[in-house]
Amino acid sequence: MKSLFLPISLFVALLTPSLLFAETETSQVWEPQVAGRFYPGNETVLKEQIDTFLKKIPKQSLKGKPVAIISPHAGYQYSGQVAAYGYSAIKDAGFNRVVILAPSHFMSGKRFRGVSILPVKNFKTPLGVIPVDEDACNQLLNSSKESKPETSLQATKLFGTYEGAYKGEHSLETQLPFLQMALGTFKLVPVIVGVLIDNDYDQVANAIRPLMDDKTLVVVSSDFTHYGEGYGYVPFRKDIEKNVRSLDYGAFDKILSKDFDGLRIYRKETGINACGIIPIALLLKLLPSEAQGEILNYDTSGHQSNDFSFSVSYASVLFTKPLETKSGHYIPKTETPDNNQSFCLTNKEKSLLLSLARSTLEAYTKTGAPPKFDQTEYALPPRLKEKYGVFVTLKKHGELRGCIGYIVPRSPLSHAVIENTINSSANDWRFTPVDAKEVQDITIEISVLSQMKKINGPDEFIVGKEGIVIRKGPASAVFLPQVATEQGWDRAETLCQLCRKAGLSPDAWKDDEMEFFVFTANVFHEGEKT
Repeated sequence: MKSLFLPISLFVALLTPSLLFAETETSQVWEPQVAGRFYPGNETVLKEQIDTFLKKIPKQSLKGKPVAIISPHAGYQYSGQVAAYGYSAIKDAGFNRVVILAPSHFMSGKRFRGVSILPVKNFKTPLGVIPVDEDACNQLLNSSKESKPETSLQATKLFGTYEGAYKGEHSLETQLPFLQMALGTFKLVPVIVGVLIDNDYDQVANAIRPLMDDKTLVVVSSDFTHYGEGYGYVPFRKDIEKNVRSLDYGAFDKILSKDFDGLRIYRKETGINACGIIPIALLLKLLPSEAQGEILNYDTSGHQSNDFSFSVSYASVLFTKPLETKSGHYIPKTETPDNNQSFCLTNKEKSLLLSLARSTLEAYTKTGAPPKFDQTEYALPPRLKEKYGVFVTLKKHGELRGCIGYIVPRSPLSHAVIENTINSSANDWRFTPVDAKEVQDITIEISVLSQMKKINGPDEFIVGKEGIVIRKGPASAVFLPQVATEQGWDRAETLCQLCRKAGLSPDAWKDDEMEFFVFTANVFHEGEKT
């Protein structure tokens, strides 16, 4: 298997930081490098093209407040429609600053270690000028001066200015017109990411993290698998479309799980040549622990051209955090055991929610849109207008076919059931989207959650009665109450499996740093007597 990415040990030609990061006087404007090639150079044509992309996006139901997106950077005729999904999702999120983490394609023929931040006042595209957040850029460039003495030398090597990383580079620039159309006015923190090794990721992430407030969006620029002789990557020659998709979704598995080590191992094992793999890995270090990712859209140039002799994969990935979350710190609502909302819905309420879910599943798999409900037909009881956490589980012939939900209450219960029926059928990364032909074979189960409460340790977790959330650092995972019962697990096995789901070692639940939260659920499904 041949890969465009050489092992770290072979990067002997890296430019040294002392040569790379020279003092550079701030200039006024960085002119566009790839306008007229990767995207239209004419303002009117460019606006019309992006507007057309955005108008094709169906209405999206977000799981929370957007914090980051992964967006492709090929020519707009190939990846523009995929990119539009991410930019449509962040359009009204109130961002006034954007940090872009973009890979270097070594257009200048040189490699460098660390990240490069260009000292300019503005970036220019055919749509106008984007002001650079000079204070934020200077904060990053000067971050090594604030480091501890024993690490300052190493930190100095990781932040600097290398103009050659920006000359002719398209990965950062292709994101800018979309941002201008989606956000209007904002300040830019342009970061070109070179080679990062081992602890470099933590040092760079620690410097960037203070910038990640609720008004700042992080954009990671990356395409995924580059298949074909011209890319030096031909790991298979049969069933190419299927195998490329499988290769990409293997990477998505690690990314959506925020599994930093797993992604690096996967890259080493497969040789997958996603050009933004290093910025993506850096993002996994930056994301708040409660952030959830979802794939908004995926396509390949091979599929578009019906020619897989050369194919590049594109994905739009969105990360959100619960609306209750403030600046990366997640504090779930907790209650005392006596005050925990253990409740039971009425038979009428259960039937109505199941009917909403069934109608939504049937309509969405056929039309790509939820049904329009007559308010007189669905007169909602007061409780269904209240906010609860809820999961919708789809099973086909008794086997899991999709399960997504909200742990923290985000929207009225009726709305949340509709939203998560769509999410479970179309956005569960473990499965392909549900086809309309499958709907008749699918049974719907709904779990309405109580509020979470924090417990002192795993011994307080009541298996089969309570659902559980674990959290250690950036890693977290959840099981609904019925999971352990359905699998026949005891407490220890449930906790081991939950740690695996979180990307941790099976025994991580025994660590002192592990936090535990439990909740109850009112679980009901189609076919049972309500």
